[in-house]
Amino acid sequence: LSLRVWPHRGAWAPLNHQQGQSTRQRVAQKGHSRAANTNRRMSRRVVLLGGFGAVLAGFVYGALTAVPRLEPAPGTESLLFFDGVCNLCHGFVNFVANHDDKQHVRFGTIQGHAELMRSKGAGRYAEGGAEALSTLVLIQGDDVFVRSDAALRVAALLPPPAKYLAAFHVLPAPLRDAGYRLVAKYRYTVFGEAESCRLPTERFKSRFIDYEGDEEVAGASWAAAAGGS
Repeated sequence: LSLRVWPHRGAWAPLNHQQGQSTRQRVAQKGHSRAANTNRRMSRRVVLLGGFGAVLAGFVYGALTAVPRLEPAPGTESLLFFDGVCNLCHGFVNFVANHDDKQHVRFGTIQGHAELMRSKGAGRYAEGGAEALSTLVLIQGDDVFVRSDAALRVAALLPPPAKYLAAFHVLPAPLRDAGYRLVAKYRYTVFGEAESCRLPTERFKSRFIDYEGDEEVAGASWAAAAGGS
């Protein structure tokens, strides 16, 4: 026979065997319930970690296989056209020029090369076109790439680690381009707009499409854009 205390009376009362067994069962059930909850939480964590690991592995694999596919055939010229009065575009061009040691990419402003862009099949994005000044334009041979596709294909031409930025090409194009359009829409507000196109430095002169070895011609595309600004 066991004894238990009635808190409200402060008295001892007998606790029979059946009641004691029931109390022990409730305690055991609570312990089992806590253990089951802990196991469920651990299982969910394992599933989440496993899912994250699978996504990460897929991204890495896609990156390693996708980046080489973004590179053009050997000998293909890469022409990158950009908004000549956009500070963000200037920053991107500077980044590419600083990292493109082998000089795969040549530059030109959209404002200064409307005729050339039309001749290459990119008239829609040239000045006066339906989508003028709305995107970077990359022309590689007969192919025209715009928005995130253009930026990531340029990244694929750079040496590591900058090259690995092209890994984001594994993301769905609608998702990539939605982000690109959002940045492009507010680029002047956030990054500012130059009053005129700045002439390239000595280091950049040979990287421009209309460079002919003459300093007067080296900045022609920028000057043309400035005249139309």
